[in-house]
Amino acid sequence: MMKDNNPSWKPTFIVKPDGGCQGDGIYLIKDPSDIRLTGSIQSRPAVVQEYICKPLLVDKLKFDIRLYVLLKSLEPLEIYIAKDGLSRFCTEPYQEPTLKNLHQVFMHLTNYSLNIHSGNFIHSDSVNTGSKRTFSSILCRLSSRGADVKKLWSDIISLVIKTIIALTPELKVYYQSDIPAGKPGPTCFQILGFDILLMKNLKPVLLEVNANPSMRIEHEQEVRVVSVILE
Repeated sequence: MMKDNNPSWKPTFIVKPDGGCQGDGIYLIKDPSDIRLTGSIQSRPAVVQEYICKPLLVDKLKFDIRLYVLLKSLEPLEIYIAKDGLSRFCTEPYQEPTLKNLHQVFMHLTNYSLNIHSGNFIHSDSVNTGSKRTFSSILCRLSSRGADVKKLWSDIISLVIKTIIALTPELKVYYQSDIPAGKPGPTCFQILGFDILLMKNLKPVLLEVNANPSMRIEHEQEVRVVSVILE
């Protein structure tokens, strides 16, 4: 409908199968009619998003950010955000999507589980280099170029808070169904993985929230957290 109303609008879409993980089954399309249906849409639903074609690049590579967020309490709403995260890089120099390169997953998809199989994947013991780096190393690099990293971090915190607020009503329903009001229950928490992409203008864009993010450790480094309590 949007395309009919605006013929000049020529987006690329990214299709993610429901219940998928580690980049499995993700692909790009130019036309909605190109969606590959395996079985019925009821048995294999998918999330379709407009693909962000102009991301911030580092070393000519696309990357995204994984931040870990601890949801400690719903009432009051209490959130802890790790002060550092991961930057996961593609392994092929980025080009805006065309019909000729839509299939090049190492160029468009940042998933670590995919890119580790690329011949260009760089393993590094340094947090500042390689195909998987700390987010703080990216912030240092941006700061050296004159970017306002304090504003960027503030925008990311705002994004996380607004997303959690949007999720809270549904989370309360699940919580209260397991632990009815007025009855003593266990103290529980949840760790969420926020996947964020930076635009060229340093605007953070939420890609998705992982309810069961990977906790695999390759490097140990103590980090601080930001506490957010909303009354």
